[in-house]
Amino acid sequence: MEKKCFIIMPNNDPEGYAKGHIGRVYQYILVPACRFAGFSPIRMDDPTIQETPLDIINTIIESDIVLCDLSSNDPHALYGFAIRQSMELPIVLMKDLKTILTANIPEYEVLEYDESLRIDTVQSEIETLSEALKKVFANKPEPNSILNRLNIGSAQAPEIIQELITPPLSTEDEAEKHESHLPVISPLPEFVGDLFTQQDIDKLKVGDSIFHINYGKGEILTINKQTKDSLVKIRFDAGTKLLVVVASGIFRKIIAKK
Repeated sequence: MEKKCFIIMPNNDPEGYAKGHIGRVYQYILVPACRFAGFSPIRMDDPTIQETPLDIINTIIESDIVLCDLSSNDPHALYGFAIRQSMELPIVLMKDLKTILTANIPEYEVLEYDESLRIDTVQSEIETLSEALKKVFANKPEPNSILNRLNIGSAQAPEIIQELITPPLSTEDEAEKHESHLPVISPLPEFVGDLFTQQDIDKLKVGDSIFHINYGKGEILTINKQTKDSLVKIRFDAGTKLLVVVASGIFRKIIAKK
């Protein structure tokens, strides 16, 4: 069973943002970053989640990690952050460059991304966010200073909620829950060629084979070239991934057989 990253972000495009902006942030940055870190992403407005307040709170509490996009000072993201902070559960915060936070969060790092979603920044932002997700999940958050100063300790989820929502994990489920993410493939196989250039990326087509430094050899299933970004769905042995392909050390060519 894949680890779950619950993403809390604006449900609709806030005032001052282009139509479809929030959806592009989710698809171009958040989904690839979660996948790259070994998490299955799910949004707060996902139809599989019941819309009652109790169900949403349960999901916030029970998710392996929560990612809050505080852009435009979204109240849902701030609410989710408050719950996870009070219970000292793994959480990653982010916002776009133009947002000035109204909430004071001095003890948490807030990652930033360029809201223009430029192709030359998206991949680095994916990698930075991915590393943050892995790091926060692997390291238990420091005890909340406010609660400790008050000598209260962290909040606990009601036991009845945990029993109703989350059945006990089997030994196999527990092992899968703590399964580590795929390591960097090293040394590289003989069939791996040079790094992709932007010209190589522009020529990619469905059916082409490429190599990913973490997932190995994969076959391109779909390519979205409607914008300046190349959002590509690739089938690897580890599963199908949705990634933004840019010129970097992550992607390499496959040497054709002679």
